[in-house]
Amino acid sequence: MKAKRLALPLVLIMVLSTLGIAYAAWTDYVDIEVEANMGSLTLAFDTFEPPYCRELHWRPEYGESLKDGEYLGKDVATCSVWVDDRVVDVHTGKDGYKTLNIDIFNAYPCLYVFTTFRLHNIGTIPLNIYEYVFSGGKYNSAGDLVHVLFFERTGAETYELYEDRNDNGVLDDGDVAVIWASIPFLTQYPQIEPCEHYKTEIDFHFLQESQQCHNYRIVVRVHAIQWNKLYEVIEAPLVTD
Repeated sequence: MKAKRLALPLVLIMVLSTLGIAYAAWTDYVDIEVEANMGSLTLAFDTFEPPYCRELHWRPEYGESLKDGEYLGKDVATCSVWVDDRVVDVHTGKDGYKTLNIDIFNAYPCLYVFTTFRLHNIGTIPLNIYEYVFSGGKYNSAGDLVHVLFFERTGAETYELYEDRNDNGVLDDGDVAVIWASIPFLTQYPQIEPCEHYKTEIDFHFLQESQQCHNYRIVVRVHAIQWNKLYEVIEAPLVTD
């Protein structure tokens, strides 16, 4: 009888030990680490082939073609172009610039200025260009800002730049169109693959309302979107901020 009493605690200890082992088995776990790398979409102005600008003029006897230089060989206006706002893609490590700046000194009506540049997809995702955004201002000979420039898209490839003549900070009926701009796309909404370049130009034509003896600075930024999302911006109102 005494032996049976001694055996009972041993049985309980063995049962509890078994339960403890089972409990440990049910609460075991394994750590799984997952690393996900997202792609990057980065469009930039390229300086491997630096941007450049040139003045042109038109005369009726030339028909529809423009000629390099100014009318009758004059050298009244000059232009210069450069890039800034450096950007580095986080995945590729490649760099470029986000902003193109064009200065036209001593601009006057009927002056044409063509600016040629290269865009570079320095990211890892194919992209489509869908919008050019213009800003800047008109300055007097002392370098003082006279009027801010606004822009309006007038077609698939054309834009008009307006002087904020009433200085109220918005584009309205008080403003005057002074520059017509055209981007001669090789294809509309061109697609650029990663690492590829796209060379194009912007053609500026100064209208009759532009004032002589002033300098214009035109700032250009280019909007792009990943290749499979283009429909979202061409079927909806275009972003212009």
